[in-house]
Amino acid sequence: MKRKINIALKCIFFTITVGIILYATTIVLERKDSLYKYADFFEMAKKDQIDVLFIGSSHVINAINPTVLYNEYGYTSYNMGGHGSLLQSTYWELREALQYTTPKWVVVDAYMLEKNYRYLDDRETNPDEDEVNTSIEQLHLNMDVWPFNDLKVEAVNDLIQDKSIRREFLFNFLVYHNRWEYISEDDFKSVFGDESKNELFGAEMRYDVETSFTFCKEPEKGEVLPEETVGERYLEAIIEECKKRNIGVLVTFDPFNPEYKDIIAANSAGAIAKAYNVPYLNMLNSDVIDIYSDLNDHGHLNAVGSTKTTKAIGKWLKSNSKLVDHRGDEAYAYWDEKSDNFYDSIRDDTIDESNLISKLSLLSLEEYGFVFYCNEGSQVFTDKSMEHVISGLADSNMIKTTSGPYILIKDPKTGKTYEASGDGNLENVETAMGHMYYQPVEQDFRLFYEADDQDTNYLYDDAHASADIQIIIYDKETGEVVEQEYYTSKGGRYAR
Repeated sequence: MKRKINIALKCIFFTITVGIILYATTIVLERKDSLYKYADFFEMAKKDQIDVLFIGSSHVINAINPTVLYNEYGYTSYNMGGHGSLLQSTYWELREALQYTTPKWVVVDAYMLEKNYRYLDDRETNPDEDEVNTSIEQLHLNMDVWPFNDLKVEAVNDLIQDKSIRREFLFNFLVYHNRWEYISEDDFKSVFGDESKNELFGAEMRYDVETSFTFCKEPEKGEVLPEETVGERYLEAIIEECKKRNIGVLVTFDPFNPEYKDIIAANSAGAIAKAYNVPYLNMLNSDVIDIYSDLNDHGHLNAVGSTKTTKAIGKWLKSNSKLVDHRGDEAYAYWDEKSDNFYDSIRDDTIDESNLISKLSLLSLEEYGFVFYCNEGSQVFTDKSMEHVISGLADSNMIKTTSGPYILIKDPKTGKTYEASGDGNLENVETAMGHMYYQPVEQDFRLFYEADDQDTNYLYDDAHASADIQIIIYDKETGEVVEQEYYTSKGGRYAR
């Protein structure tokens, strides 16, 4: 009898050990993108600290920054956007999220409303093989994190028709069994719940500046899609789901450089919102962003464009919702921390950025004060993209009407901007650096000094006498110079 008990105990121990090993192996091999994106979602949902859900495609991921929304208005939000996420995918993601939280508002972006195929893997209705494969692959970001249950089965069955592909979403291990060669330290940390996570409550920022543009022919004013699409049906389903739960819903079309079909889709989204008597923000033709400086590429915003778009939606929410400002509430200290971290990262990125136009774009966020100087003969004066960025910073067209030299001072502490060009001087202008004086003397020599320290000429250095562009970046409160950089413009490039 004793021998049988020992054998039984050994079998139980062996079974438990194998189970633990298999469980840990599954976690290690599982791709972490979805877990990374939603880690804070589950934590904040448990605390009932999510006021707003932003849902949609990558246009949402890159357009809405919850840390900015919190910093500016004190509203808490989560960015649920998915790369390539069609509205049917967005609908099911919302349904999944509502198992854990009931936000006061849902903001749904209607990009790709014109898409008219039901299943993501329908290669007959959608002959674009690359688009089909991409849609399936990208669905993992928004689907993998949700636990296996009846709702997930319903979602996968509605989105995917191929049963073998369905199994990849219902049983993640099937698609991740070949990840051995790609696993990292972070994969092992996930066994203990210590893996990395998204620091922007689901958002992702981009930092390039698109400088090449094509513009589409405008459709007829108010032109809408000729027939109801699958995308429209699912947008309606999203609105109905929110109304059923007494959740406020705002339909948007986030800004980017649109194609003909996008403008028609935006018109159609407005028509649906009107039919359901819900608010609509079409930002395609608004002045929310400057497409010449605020795009990462033709379809996605950079961090500057995201900040502007987030502020615009925050302004709308402040005027039209009854959301509470949580800033200063100790219970929301985590939101303050993450918001502070984002602005710290912007300051770091500004200093680290080597691309001149991207650096100027980041400086527009006013985390630093700065001085921009370019000498006579610089290619800045013939570079339309650069001129546009600088004129946006200065809120004037002086840069476009001069051949140099040119100086721009933007001082967040005083809220003042100063410019001079040609033979123009600046005298006793107030900045965080002090009261500054600027005077051009000759081609390679100019004066820029503080009233109480005339011996320090910030715009001259023997080692960089040939540089035609200079940027002085200083702490916006103390005026301490953080960085001084020199660039030479040659052949369409700006070499540091």
